Amino acid sequence: MKLHQLLGLTPSKESEPIATGFKELDRLTGGLPIGTLTTIAARPGMGKTSLAVSLMRNIGVIQKVPTAFLSLQLKEMQIVKWLKATITGYWEDVPEEQRVWTPPEAIVKEFADIGFHIEPERKTDSDAVKMMKEAPVWIEHDLDVSVKEIVSRMERLHQENNVRVFFLDGWEWVRVTGNYPEQKQSASQLCEAAERLKVALVLTSVLNRSVETRDGSKRPELRDLNNSFGLETYSSMVMFVYRPEYYMINWFEDETPSKGLADIMVERNTYGSTGNVRLCFENYCNFREVHYGYYFKEGNDEEDAAAPDLPF
Repeated sequence: MKLHQLLGLTPSKESEPIATGFKELDRLTGGLPIGTLTTIAARPGMGKTSLAVSLMRNIGVIQKVPTAFLSLQLKEMQIVKWLKATITGYWEDVPEEQRVWTPPEAIVKEFADIGFHIEPERKTDSDAVKMMKEAPVWIEHDLDVSVKEIVSRMERLHQENNVRVFFLDGWEWVRVTGNYPEQKQSASQLCEAAERLKVALVLTSVLNRSVETRDGSKRPELRDLNNSFGLETYSSMVMFVYRPEYYMINWFEDETPSKGLADIMVERNTYGSTGNVRLCFENYCNFREVHYGYYFKEGNDEEDAAAPDLPF
């Protein structure tokens, strides 16, 4: 295409990045780019699937952007239960007295008018079910699938439902054959499909064990994606999930208490900036923005003492 033709083009809604729904993450990254591959990677137990499901909630349920979630590990109803938990803020089996209390909308607005942000009242189960029924979200589960089969599913869902964001949870479970050069083309094939369909593709992957042998904070690095069949080469954005408390490290490097918090480390971003964004990690299933209003439970002196000072 001629340069003057390119200069005359304006971005359309189909080509604009998709907002993640996390304000600081969107400010840093510019959102999920269309036509590219984004990788969320971490060691087991860090919360990479939780982050993917939380993003699905923000994008598919709240923003109502047509979204598909293909899980190679958990079954459909497990993902549905997980998604509902991220909307209501707790697992169904968490006793009510242990759930995080939050104020009603009227109080939220009253404090917002004077410049303070506190968490709004959580959704009930019935609210969550209603939101999910109205959401343009498709969830599928399968085992032992090849890249070719994944691309075929993407094409079908895009053609039938105009899906714009695809999540693939469990890259290590994809069936990959051939020698290493052939295996490395697997990520390239997914990247090509995302570009051809003009969709955002997000996948989760487990980092290799070298993270565990590292001294210090054990923060992951790009080299930990080695042997991931080309993800380190073909991903336009790479995000790591890092929770110090998983390693019984009680403080971040900036001396912030690490309890209930995670750093989303944007280590590669072809179309934006890199850096860290801190999010709350609740009940081992849900990521939320960090707001220091009523984040901790009432009536627990130990937790109240450990919580940050309120801004009011």
